[in-house]
Amino acid sequence: MAKHDLKTKFNNSAQVLQSLFENGKSPLSEQFVRWKLWANWAEIVGPTIASQTEPVGISKKVLILWVKSSPWMQQLYYMKEQIRRTIILKTGLDHISDIQFTLDRRAVPQDASQQNEIKKFINELVPETED
Repeated sequence: MAKHDLKTKFNNSAQVLQSLFENGKSPLSEQFVRWKLWANWAEIVGPTIASQTEPVGISKKVLILWVKSSPWMQQLYYMKEQIRRTIILKTGLDHISDIQFTLDRRAVPQDASQQNEIKKFINELVPETED
């Protein structure tokens, strides 16, 4: 492959990493997708659902969402297929086959500075695009 062919395929290292993480099957790939969801959660599911939930993991094609309360968990249970379709439509993550809800907060990032650093890192890797 000629040197100029590589330049046309990937413009910078961020695109290389993004491609590797998004198309990979490694645990890092799953965590990258999780952080990408987390960083853009309000835009994906809307402010009301985002204020009550956070994506905390993906395991075996199942997205795990932390929910603030049991009543919200019950409500979201009836909306889970609609939420799954919205996620697929807005992100292209068609490998998510189900959503599981949890009240366990241990997997949710706690530190505000850590959250800001992660958002900044993801935004550098995945520049925001206008639809």
